[in-house]
Parts: sequence; C-alpha cells; structure tokens
Amino acid sequence: MLSKMNINQKEKNIKDLEYNSILNKQNITMVLIGTAFIYVLFAESLPDGLARSDLIILLILAWIITLQYFNRQLNKIKEEIKEL
Repeated sequence: MLSKMNINQKEKNIKDLEYNSILNKQNITMVLIGTAFIYVLFAESLPDGLARSDLIILLILAWIITLQYFNRQLNKIKEEIKEL
C-alpha cells in the first residue's frame, strides 16, 4: 500500500510541476505581449506600413488567444490532478 501511495504522490508531483511550467510560460508570454503593447502605444514613430491601431488590435487578439490556449492546457492538467 505504501508503494502505491508513493507512486500516486510522485505522479501528482509531476503533474503539479507540469501545471507550474505551463503557468510560467503563460506569465512570460503575457509579459512579452504586454511589453509589445506598451511599446506600440508609446512609440513616437512606427516603421512604414504599420498602423498603430492595427498593431494594438493584433496584440489584444494575441493576448486573448494566448490566454485561451493556456487556460485550456491548465484546465486539462487540473482535471488530471483531480483524478489522481
């Protein structure tokens, strides 16, 4: 019984590490997108052919899509942890 308990605890620990890794990737991605958003917002001039409004919309969409992607991954791992 003790051996099975140790195996389950190890599996849970591994899933917790996967969850934390995905959460860290999400945070890093959000910081990068936020930094790009702030740069576009406060940039005095942008390269030719780039409109500020288009870039802001693109960054907001990237932010939303990234949150949805990582949210799905995190929820999947949460369910796996609950099943252990």
